[in-house]
Amino acid sequence: MRILFVHPDDHSGGAEIAGNWPPAGVACLPGALEQAGFTDVQFIDAMTNDIGDEELKRRIAEASPDIVVTTAITPSIDKAERVLEMAREVCRGAVTVLGGVHATFMSKQALPEAPWIDAIVRDEGEEIMVAFAQAVVAGRWSAVRAAIKGIAYLDDGKVSQPRLRPLSRLLTA
Repeated sequence: MRILFVHPDDHSGGAEIAGNWPPAGVACLPGALEQAGFTDVQFIDAMTNDIGDEELKRRIAEASPDIVVTTAITPSIDKAERVLEMAREVCRGAVTVLGGVHATFMSKQALPEAPWIDAIVRDEGEEIMVAFAQAVVAGRWSAVRAAIKGIAYLDDGKVSQPRLRPLSRLLTA
């Protein structure tokens, strides 16, 4: 199982307010996945390394991932959606996943405007991404997706969002 994380290249100014370095999720999510036994995890930092669309498409195709994950804050949502669209173009069988602040709060908007996104990981993604990857590797993610708390996906053109984990659990865990 190959999992590819991509930090979208969005030099709009808004995405660079806090600096120009990889998002924190890139440190946390692969670690959780590796701890769960997923060892083929790669990262392409298109933002920091100023990688344009054609080069990014080439690198995604070269990586031949089973899952492609990207993140978005509001200023970078268009680029993040485009990254997953490119992934779908060059790796038709890959499952595409969007995470981050914008995706968490705007999933009802993001999924219909970008139907090539298979799922959105909402909330803190470590446990959710591991459960999602385990479902994908078992070949059952679409059959069990309603049981994965913390994702959103399109189901017959409508956004489905299984409940998030209770906040009290997050505070006591």
